[in-house]
Amino acid sequence: MKSHFRTMLLFFIAFSISLMTQADSLCGDKGFFNTVLNLCQGYNGGVWSAGSRGSSNTQQHTPRDYFGAIAADVVEGKESARANNHVSAAAAKQAALQGCGLPGCKVIIAYKNGCGATATSSLRNVVGGIGDTPEEAEQNALDKCEQTKNGGQCQIWSRAKCSYYE
Repeated sequence: MKSHFRTMLLFFIAFSISLMTQADSLCGDKGFFNTVLNLCQGYNGGVWSAGSRGSSNTQQHTPRDYFGAIAADVVEGKESARANNHVSAAAAKQAALQGCGLPGCKVIIAYKNGCGATATSSLRNVVGGIGDTPEEAEQNALDKCEQTKNGGQCQIWSRAKCSYYE
């Protein structure tokens, strides 16, 4: 009886693997079969019906949001870092802090599907601006700096970089 059960179990496992392999082969080499969606899913996020092998005329693009962040050393002003095109705000902030790498670093601004820049008039007064273009982000950072400055001339600290909606 145990031998019969073991044989049936092995057969079931082999059959399941065979079905999964066949389903993935329907998706071609550009993806895998997603059983929840009942569609092929590309490694870049796109989806298409099984059997079309991921050809460009049937693949549907799934848009995604991209996040960015800028961190700066507000204690000594020695470093700043940007992180762009991350799939979450938390990942962008963490990458910016790691890139900055000093104990006095803090996230100045985070943005989604747009551009970010920072401006300063003094080390302890670093502000961020967001915009649809790099120029708009830098102007918004300068405008915010002018509103909050503690003396001195406002200037761009971190030039604008962008993370755009795909």
